[in-house]
Amino acid sequence: MRYFRFLLFPFSILYMIVTSMRNLFFAMGIFKEVSYDVPALGIGNLSTGGTGKSVAVNYFIGVFKKENAVTVLSRGYGRISKGFRLGDATSSAKSIGDEPKMFLGRHPEIRVAVSNSRREGMKELLALPKTEKPSLFIWDDCFQHRWVKPACMLLLTTYDKPYTKDYLLPVGNLRELSEGASRADAVVVTKCPADISTADKEYFAERMQLKQHQKLFFSSIKYADKIYNGERDISLSILERISFVLVTGIADPSLLIQFLKSKYLDFEHLRFGDHHVFSDKDINKIKNKSNGRMVLTTEKDYVRLSKQFNSELLFYLPIEMEVLEDRADELNAFISERSGIKN
Repeated sequence: MRYFRFLLFPFSILYMIVTSMRNLFFAMGIFKEVSYDVPALGIGNLSTGGTGKSVAVNYFIGVFKKENAVTVLSRGYGRISKGFRLGDATSSAKSIGDEPKMFLGRHPEIRVAVSNSRREGMKELLALPKTEKPSLFIWDDCFQHRWVKPACMLLLTTYDKPYTKDYLLPVGNLRELSEGASRADAVVVTKCPADISTADKEYFAERMQLKQHQKLFFSSIKYADKIYNGERDISLSILERISFVLVTGIADPSLLIQFLKSKYLDFEHLRFGDHHVFSDKDINKIKNKSNGRMVLTTEKDYVRLSKQFNSELLFYLPIEMEVLEDRADELNAFISERSGIKN
């Protein structure tokens, strides 16, 4: 399959021309970016997915929500609704998307909105009544949505598959040429080993050739020591004594599989595509495969599965982003300064 994709190289050239012309028009001012007189943090990537954007968004919500009225603006990928939607406790994954629903579940005190147009979304949000706390907007997956410009742009790329080693669609997974990274204020290499070596860090710094104003950070994934199902939580260690089914509908489940295997757990894996909409056929497949066994999934998948697979045997394993080298305070301060965020 990998070699077959290289047969699509002529299409990558066409894709490069289209995306490069679009970026050129923005650089020349023919296409107009709109910036806002409010703190806005943009989080995105150059690839089609799997870099940990939702984990990063969740991290920054946690960092800044105490002192700020946080609003997350997302496209709401996978939803069946159209236009602008403001999420609330009654919103479903179908109405606002799985990731926005997950953000609301974790942080019910924040605002979460979805809109196909970031510009239209900001227009609607800025018209809402102001809160006592200063506003902070976090734009999810906005790196290529150039009609709006955040005060601070954060670019994510993974340790195993950095954008410096990737190719343009459809040969690779890049949405635009890697030169687009120059628009970021900081780059975070995600899903790193916790003990990343100095040589690896120097390698990334050299290959990325960041501008003088850009910062480079490294982060890893930290798994919770409990699994949850909305009503109760159980120690992760229970999985050491049972066989279970792992269900994933994310872009890259390899790190999760690696983590579970490192604990020598006994499980079968059912893999679906990113943001997969589970059909009745899929649910029956999961039920038949589990056959009374526990079903473990990701938090993002849980918000979609829990409505259809209504079972006390369905659990999810939360994850968090952990900034390495004790540089979390440095990253948070950098973003605060660039965005004008109160923290």
